Amino acid sequence: MRKHPKRGDVFFMDCGEIIGSEQRGIRPVVVIQQCDYSSKCAYAQMRSRLLSGNDIVICNHNMLTAHLIKQQSGKSIFNYGLSVLIVDEAHNLESRFREAFTESYDKGEIIQLVKDCGKSKKKNILSVTQKTISDIQTLFEIFKDQVQEQENNPDSDTDIFYLEQNPMIHRILARIKSNLTKIEEEHELTEIYYFLREVYHHSEKSKSIVWLEHEQEIRLCVCKKDIRKEISKMLYQMGRCTILTSATISNQQDGTPYEKCGYYLNSIGFPEIGKVSEPKKSPFDYDHHAMLYCSAALPYPRPELREEYQRASVPEIVRLLKITDGKTLILFTAKSDMEYVYKKLSNMNLPYRILMQSRTSSQEYRLDKFRNDTNSVILGTGTYWEGINIEGESLSQVIIYKLPFPAPNPIIDYKMSLVEHPVMEVAVPEMLTKLRQGAGRLIRSATDKGIVSILDPRISSQSRTRYKQAVFDSLPIKNKTENIEEIQHFWDKISSGGESIWKNTDRPNL
Repeated sequence: MRKHPKRGDVFFMDCGEIIGSEQRGIRPVVVIQQCDYSSKCAYAQMRSRLLSGNDIVICNHNMLTAHLIKQQSGKSIFNYGLSVLIVDEAHNLESRFREAFTESYDKGEIIQLVKDCGKSKKKNILSVTQKTISDIQTLFEIFKDQVQEQENNPDSDTDIFYLEQNPMIHRILARIKSNLTKIEEEHELTEIYYFLREVYHHSEKSKSIVWLEHEQEIRLCVCKKDIRKEISKMLYQMGRCTILTSATISNQQDGTPYEKCGYYLNSIGFPEIGKVSEPKKSPFDYDHHAMLYCSAALPYPRPELREEYQRASVPEIVRLLKITDGKTLILFTAKSDMEYVYKKLSNMNLPYRILMQSRTSSQEYRLDKFRNDTNSVILGTGTYWEGINIEGESLSQVIIYKLPFPAPNPIIDYKMSLVEHPVMEVAVPEMLTKLRQGAGRLIRSATDKGIVSILDPRISSQSRTRYKQAVFDSLPIKNKTENIEEIQHFWDKISSGGESIWKNTDRPNL
């Protein structure tokens, strides 16, 4: 960054940590206004210009939502009179706004607030403070046990967990709330009191959702159920043009543009007067450069057939890896499946390096290994569905282990409770969005070529699922087959420098 930015600069802003801290009620450590060097600091000058200038600002979703929320109280991060707002990857907006509207605390944060307020000269306060801290510790131990039990579910691949209310939790919460009123001085604990009161009174009829998260610590979270009005109020202000773009917000082929994007538009409170354009055709030549393989070899992925599915998946994966000689990203919906396949592949002495996404090492370090070792294979879940960009030969095949239906969690449950047909109206649109993101890892440039393989038999020619055609309609790859020999022939053609185009009339009716 230059020391003295000039007018007209394009600024790339990423303040996820600071914004995240502000949203969680933690005061930022650095306060620029109190810094002796703020008048000479390029960052401080840039933040000042964001408020007064008309420069182009490119920022992440966290900073955007923070700016829009601050505007409601007369503050802002960018120029308040911003007349045009362009949001890319707009399919993530709902989740980012929900994060911004979520109030959450971990055990340490609540205890520290109680300790700070308990430093009183009153004789009885120390005893009450100690009892309160003990209750908080007990409460979070119960939360920890609940999270661990849910994490043991082999299909679990989420950081959002249910808070199972029970009489013990209610008794502990009641004691904590009562003691907070005795400890509190000058309203320091008011926010915590009302936060815990919301948890205490939570039920299906509540206007809020309560859940647990497990990052480094267990967090207790509360958020208003319906945030669409708030999102709409912030995004679509009078006098401002808001443009939302994404490659994965349309979930059906037929109907008006509004109907094609209906699920997404409803989730962000899109106004009736808004305009929705017809989805634009991809600039990439999928007809010649890509093919979709749908496996019919695996059993239906029911929970009781989980181990059978895992065993059957490995030989199928090996056959597909042999076609492209590695060069493959395998995407999973559950860490247990990923770890099972990784262990099996690693012990088979295959002629390519097998890598797996890791929580401990840098994601970029693993991806660089995969990128630089052309014939390697990498297994991933979570952020790998949309957070990676690898052009060229190193990524010539994407294998989708299972259709990425959302894991059950309190937020998905709430959205399902609003509709008549939960699977088709919520679960399928959520799945299609993530599937399109995952399949989109394959073709990242005009010269990329390869195969997307979906192992899940729920879209095979033998399946009668209602959403099968919706899956095919949502993907830009229209050449598809269940014949693995046809995939081999396609790969031989494109990898030898030629191009190939196929006729669907020669294949099973998928």
